[in-house]
Amino acid sequence: MLVTRAGDQAPALTAALVEIGVEPVTVSPIEIIPPSSFAELDQAIAELDQVDYLILTSVNAVTAFFDRLTTQGYDTRVLTDLKTVVVGPKSAEALAAYGVNADLMADDYRAEGVVALLKDQVFGKRLLYPKAALARDLIPTELNAAGAEVIAPVAYASAPPVDAAEKLQQAFADKLDLLTFTASSTVQNFVDLLDAENLVAAQQIPVASIGPLTSETARSLGFHVVIEPEKSTLENMLEEIKDYFEKL
Repeated sequence: MLVTRAGDQAPALTAALVEIGVEPVTVSPIEIIPPSSFAELDQAIAELDQVDYLILTSVNAVTAFFDRLTTQGYDTRVLTDLKTVVVGPKSAEALAAYGVNADLMADDYRAEGVVALLKDQVFGKRLLYPKAALARDLIPTELNAAGAEVIAPVAYASAPPVDAAEKLQQAFADKLDLLTFTASSTVQNFVDLLDAENLVAAQQIPVASIGPLTSETARSLGFHVVIEPEKSTLENMLEEIKDYFEKL
């Protein structure tokens, strides 16, 4: 089974797969890299005393934000007077590792859930949303429309690792029973790395997707999604994968 989780996040997933009797093959089509400029994020950090809500929608966002916070000479005390909002339990865990407890967590673990959670309480408020370079504009658009001021600097970006295409070719040669995708950007980067022959081969392999947005991207690119957990978490996806293989 192919694991496409970003490199530093893959070990936890592969270990869990081994526990349920699945042999994982890890080839990440993306790696997390710094943005082209930190200027907007640095400015936002310098003005944290004017922020009412800090929105963190992934583990990568948490890591990137706190790395930059430390680099700029600040610590978690600057977050005392604002509310921290996370998209799901993994982001909450990552936040807690820095000694900060999330004040609010979305019920639906995606941007739509954050909008639903905040839209009725942010009129006249200032929100900081450190985002990925390829993040959708849903949160800024919807919450600005709800009367908030959303500051959305790019905190991190992604790019294909230099050896990813070669590793994918070998993975296909060794045969795969299932592909796993945990983000829409991962699906797109995966496709971009494949030649025509391997793309056709990949489209014949069933896909486990972490949630509806990732599934939509996968289907639009010709993949057959057979697993999509009701809750968009790795734990739920793993349970669905286990059930899938037990039924084969």
